[in-house]
Amino acid sequence: MELRHLRYFVAVADELSFTRGAEKLRIAQPSLTRQIRDLEEELGTRLLDRTKKKVTLTREGEFFLDGAKRLLGLSAEMVKSVHELDRTINDTVNIGYVPNPFHRVLSASLPAFEKAFPDVSINLFGMPSAEQIHAVKDGKLDVGFIGLLDPVKDSELEFLLVGSYKGVVLLPRGSSFAKGRGVRLKDLGRTFLVALSEKCYPGYRRWLDATCQRIGVQPKIVEVLESDTALIQAVRSGHGIAFLPEQIRDVAHDNIVIRAVTPPVLFSSTIVWKKTNSSAGLKAYLETVTSVRTGKPLVT
Repeated sequence: MELRHLRYFVAVADELSFTRGAEKLRIAQPSLTRQIRDLEEELGTRLLDRTKKKVTLTREGEFFLDGAKRLLGLSAEMVKSVHELDRTINDTVNIGYVPNPFHRVLSASLPAFEKAFPDVSINLFGMPSAEQIHAVKDGKLDVGFIGLLDPVKDSELEFLLVGSYKGVVLLPRGSSFAKGRGVRLKDLGRTFLVALSEKCYPGYRRWLDATCQRIGVQPKIVEVLESDTALIQAVRSGHGIAFLPEQIRDVAHDNIVIRAVTPPVLFSSTIVWKKTNSSAGLKAYLETVTSVRTGKPLVT
């Protein structure tokens, strides 16, 4: 006797019809009839009385129906318990990121993950995006925050855009562009720029080139810096202006003016993981990231 025999019998018994029972189970009626007959032969008793007009339960059938429902219910509870165990299994998630202050999803996901999956540990590793991709492939990282770096065509990897942030322009306090609330992008076309290196913010130069192409100019980059702190100091010193995600407003920046840009420019944030990574911890963390980026509560 198998669980499917019990499900088939319960469907017919509840409907008191082989036709409706087959429709409910989405199987062919002759197959359902044969399975019920096999069950009765195995039990050595008739469970259903059949006529052309109706189907009724025998006394044995009524007794068996009660037990079959209890057993199916227990089976469903066991499956649910296994799924819950999978979500709370002790595990570790290794996460790579490029050290800069623009990882809004990463910072938001950590407390949410800790609350939802208290038995799973997280290790953070600051490293360049290219190294993250190699570490993900080698199994040293479960997931990597690779910033603006474009997804590559790789059959081993999965990529997901987890955030798009409005860009702002950083200006020296004495700049003529600092007077208004916003700055038109085309007005900045001939201004010297300071930029972040690929090590600090992978994909930044490609993004800057594309942004300047929107207004038909080549970027006039006078300095490339290795950190956001160095970039802020360069702007403060009057070396040029800079574009950064709006999260930079949360960082101390005396004598720097930050203005919105028109039309808006966007910075994106991407994560990567290995397709064959079956870690329960990784699955739980990806669920958390999805919850954070969509604003929907995480169900645990």
